[in-house]
Parts: sequence; structure tokens; C-alpha cells
Amino acid sequence: MSALAQEARESCEPDEQQRELLELVNEARREARQCGDEAFEATEPLRWNCQLAEAAETHSRDMAENAYFSHTDEEQQGAAARVDATGYPWRRVGENIAAGQPDAASVVEGWLDSPGHCANLMNDAFTEMGAASVEASESKYSPFWTQVLARPR
Repeated sequence: MSALAQEARESCEPDEQQRELLELVNEARREARQCGDEAFEATEPLRWNCQLAEAAETHSRDMAENAYFSHTDEEQQGAAARVDATGYPWRRVGENIAAGQPDAASVVEGWLDSPGHCANLMNDAFTEMGAASVEASESKYSPFWTQVLARPR
């Protein structure tokens, strides 16, 4: 983890890339949109949450270090288990992942082009998010991106 990323984590502020991703996601949520067959109204912006960012970082790092791309890890644990491990008290949780996109703009564009990812991103049941990307020098699909969305209890 870079010194900048470590400082951002300790202060609970998103780093530059995370801030850009949050801004792009919230820009998308400001407009009504069609996600496959499902129509979504414009909705409220998401707030950044460091526990969700920690869950996202854990998953992106695991995918990068163990050369896989999936919502479940090698122990078949999904987003809910990763969020539970941070102590975040969730009522609803979801996750978007991506791999190989070079920047936040291309990641959000890809998610908006995918009906399921778009539906997660536009879901007004989610009020907070965290996200992370991790480079994997041995993978042609690097970096590995994870966005965790949730609503607290």
C-alpha cells in the first residue's frame, strides 16, 4: 500500500482514485437510467464509508494475490462476510467488481453498461459505499476493482 493510500485509510478519507470513483458513481445516480430491462429513477448520492472501503480493499487484494476474479473468495465467502469482518452493521449489502480497466471512468462506464452492475449502482436502497483497486503485476487483468455498497442498520 502506498504511503498516500495508508494515510487516506488512517484518516478515513478516500484517496484521489477512490474520490474520483465516488464522484462518478454519484454523477450516474443523479440521472434516471435504464439498466437492462429495469428503469431506475435518479437517487441520492452515496456517502463514503471506510469500513466498506476496507472490505473492498480486502477483496481486491485477495483477487490480485490469488489470481482469480469472482464475488466469492477461495473459501466461498462473499461481500456480506467481508463486510461483517469490518464490524459494519449492515441492513443491505451489494458488490460490483471489475478487472483490467485502467481508471475509475472506465470502471464506472463498464458497470453502467452491465445491467446487474448498473442496477447495484443505481439501487436507492444503498446509501454508502467504499471501493478499492489493487495492482497485480503478474496478471493481464490488473488492476482488480471492488465497490461495496450498503445501507446500515
